[in-house]
Amino acid sequence: SQAGTHLVTPSFALPESGFDNASYPAEIRGWLRDYEKAHGTRGTSTITAEQVPLDQTSGRARIIDVRGKIGSTDRAHWPASPEIGPAEIEADENAHGPIRSGDIVVFRTDWSDRFYRPLPEGELCMLQPINGKAEGWPAPNAAAINLLAKRGVRCVATDAPTIGGVDPRNALMTYWALGSRGMVAVESLPGLGSLPADREVYFLF
Repeated sequence: SQAGTHLVTPSFALPESGFDNASYPAEIRGWLRDYEKAHGTRGTSTITAEQVPLDQTSGRARIIDVRGKIGSTDRAHWPASPEIGPAEIEADENAHGPIRSGDIVVFRTDWSDRFYRPLPEGELCMLQPINGKAEGWPAPNAAAINLLAKRGVRCVATDAPTIGGVDPRNALMTYWALGSRGMVAVESLPGLGSLPADREVYFLF
């Protein structure tokens, strides 16, 4: 149901208030226990796209180059995406200054520009990584999302197919963290390499 560049809202992965967690499959219940032990209570939400204010998806773009993460996973552990954690965010802040409240943090992987192609070549974009036949795209983990929330970031974007990556457990935790903090994500945002590096860029979705 999500095609092209698209918005992920809190209700994408969060249930409504009153949801019985026992109705999750056993595997997901285990993931939820792990998530809540590490990151606090998973929230609930009914926020869909038409309820997201425009000022949440507009602001100064803070582009974080994570292309260097590509090629860092072990083939034996595929399907897997290289994880973007707090260390990568803090390293970018050390190099380029602190992330400001209201910034739109955009992770540049160049993934869509490289692999969004007609089939069969285009299988490298999503199909092969999801099926463990190729490495996935770099993706932030839940700890990275929590750090960005503390910085006052309300919208995160990526030029990769999804913000969660190809490992279903890690991906769900990333989406839980986003939604639980009222954040949204813009996925499959191509062409970041064409943006000027010598001046600020304004982001509007």
